[in-house]
Amino acid sequence: MEQPDKKVMDGFRNGDQKAFEKIYQYYRIPVIRFSVSIIKDEQEAENIYHEVFMKILKRRKNIKPELNFNSYVFTSVKNEIFDYLKALNKNKTLKEQFWERIHQSEDDCAQVKEEQLTKMERIIRNLSPKRRQILEMNYFEKKSYNEIADLLMISKNTVKNQLVKAKFILRREME
Repeated sequence: MEQPDKKVMDGFRNGDQKAFEKIYQYYRIPVIRFSVSIIKDEQEAENIYHEVFMKILKRRKNIKPELNFNSYVFTSVKNEIFDYLKALNKNKTLKEQFWERIHQSEDDCAQVKEEQLTKMERIIRNLSPKRRQILEMNYFEKKSYNEIADLLMISKNTVKNQLVKAKFILRREME
């Protein structure tokens, strides 16, 4: 991830509101994703992000432009997450809610994977018989283009074209 350019950073350090807004928006998605990956709570990740940027805003004059601002931001976020987890550990109710979110996240992930697998199986079943056979031989039986061509008595280019078309259909339908 690149850093905001020097002009924006200088503006931020000098109290320019537009520069602050640019930096705030620039880091929003990566920081929230990082936080959610650890704490599994998007609302709390948003709170952490906001809290970190309010602290950075207060200390903006102390930011050294020659140092890596990305590291500064993500280290600050990591520390805020640690503080959150410490507080969570001290509060039994919050701790229980945290573990419920972790388990719910795992359940949701498994359900989404199952739905995607079911959808993919349906799409493969709806392929033409020859295209489905070629796809299955290539993916499930791990046969090369040449092996498939020899077994089905078709050209290698036909195998390749059928696989390209099958993959295109799978990608398009899975979106």
